[in-house]
Formats: sequence, C-alpha cells, structure tokens
Amino acid sequence: MQITNQMKSVKAFAPATVANVCCGFDILGFAVDAPGDEVKVTLRNDSEIIVKSILGDSGKLPYEADKNTASVAIISFLKKIESNQGSTLS
Repeated sequence: MQITNQMKSVKAFAPATVANVCCGFDILGFAVDAPGDEVKVTLRNDSEIIVKSILGDSGKLPYEADKNTASVAIISFLKKIESNQGSTLS
C-alpha cells in the first residue's frame, strides 16, 4: 500500500486518572496536564508495526509489538478492518 498525500501521523494524550471516571476527585483528572500517557502513531510504507521509543517507564514496557498494549490495540484494529497498513509508535 502506498501512502498518499494525507495525514501521516497523529498524537494522543490520556491523563493517568481517567480509568474510573465518576463524581468526585476522579473527574478532576481531566483538567490535569500530567501525569499521563502520550503516543504518536506514524504511518509507514510497509506492513510492519514498530514501537520506536518509550519514555518514562524505566525500561519496564516491552518494545515487541505483540506485547506492548498500544501496538496490540493497533494490530487488533488493523486486523478488524482487514488492513495491512504499517505504523511506528513513539
């Protein structure tokens, strides 16, 4: 698949406190800039899924695409839509 002149990357941030949102202190997490997780996904011109960099985890998170929760979600999504689009996560 050839990438055409389209958006080639997207960045997303999720505050660390949004796991159990309800009334009270949990809702305050939406106003927090940090801590949280940020991921940038960039399209590739092949079908490979690569975890390029992970910051702030002290080496605890895996770089293997089939073991990293961010890339596993992308792999599952691409499988569901029957796409072989590759991407790099950083």
